[in-house]
Amino acid sequence: MDWKKQLKQLEDAKCWDPAIELMQKVIAENPDNLDAYLAMNYLLMNLLVEEDHDATFKHDYYAALTKKYFDESYAKFSDNPEYLYYTGRTAYMSEWYFDISREKAREMLERSTYLDPNNPIYQWNYYDSLNIENPDDKKKLTAYTKMILEPNSCISKILKSQGSLGEYILEMMIHWAGRILHEPAY
Repeated sequence: MDWKKQLKQLEDAKCWDPAIELMQKVIAENPDNLDAYLAMNYLLMNLLVEEDHDATFKHDYYAALTKKYFDESYAKFSDNPEYLYYTGRTAYMSEWYFDISREKAREMLERSTYLDPNNPIYQWNYYDSLNIENPDDKKKLTAYTKMILEPNSCISKILKSQGSLGEYILEMMIHWAGRILHEPAY
């Protein structure tokens, strides 16, 4: 069974320590695997911020792992737009675990768009900055939000290939798109 399927099963079952052990093994065997680092960074951040875990005994351990894998991955992939985008989004959950500022997380997102301006996922940064009250911006926003909400859009396909990390971002994008489409014009 491939590691992405195994990880998804462990995450769905909320088996956090086995999921971490799986990813440690995958990274040890494939130290240049970008997807493995993205999955590990999200797994740890999600665990610390969103999920129930034994904070009394494990919090410091999980926090130390989060910092370790962020530092390792940043040293390897800091010029990779995919890494910058997904890690920047993950960092927004609670950047202090990565020991970076919110500004640094925002810069990572901006750099990903600069390096790969045609990526429809990274373009969210641009569309999120538009003013819905401006008629030209509203047209652009409407087209982009419809693409997000389309079930088999390229955005959906790309994000679903990223496992839980992609699902998390897709949920955020869908929520944002729904808000944009339903905001009254002033």
